[in-house]
Amino acid sequence: MKKITVFCSSSSMLAQQYYDDATLVGSWIGSHDCTLVYGGSARGMMEVVARSVKDNGGKVHGIIPERFASQNMASKCADQVTVTVDMHERKRLLLAESDVVVVLPGGAGTMDEFLDAYVSRKLGYIKAPIVICNTNGFFNPLLAQLERCYAEQFASPLEVGMYQVADDAEHCCRMLSRLFPLLKNKNNEEK
Repeated sequence: MKKITVFCSSSSMLAQQYYDDATLVGSWIGSHDCTLVYGGSARGMMEVVARSVKDNGGKVHGIIPERFASQNMASKCADQVTVTVDMHERKRLLLAESDVVVVLPGGAGTMDEFLDAYVSRKLGYIKAPIVICNTNGFFNPLLAQLERCYAEQFASPLEVGMYQVADDAEHCCRMLSRLFPLLKNKNNEEK
């Protein structure tokens, strides 16, 4: 069983397209007998992706800081909940548990998680591929900044391959299918 770490927003005030994409990615994870590893929140896209994984037969592992767990913010969808001391330990465990990282749109926390994964992969602390789901061009400014880093030699051009960019959730799911070619849909369909 593969473990897919998903970083995304906990906001409940987003355009419907973002929740729809979280549902689609969660559906792919669950229907391919994978485990979702995520931040454990019962809010926003985080809860949507977790419910979709569960609804499609997958497992859910939530990793949530004690501060949030003590405020009853942990999702009830999780098959396993790990409570961490702080956000730093949470990020470390999210990456340690990952066969692949999927980055859905999100705020500063999501961008921090992506950059931590990016640097961890660059330095060899993790090997997990990183897939950015760029719904509605959400990450275009961040991707442009990274391109500027390469162009102006703040970062090595060798870092260009540290992540892959999907245009939307459907494209993201096709990328996951290419990363895990031996996984079959539980309904015996080819991916």
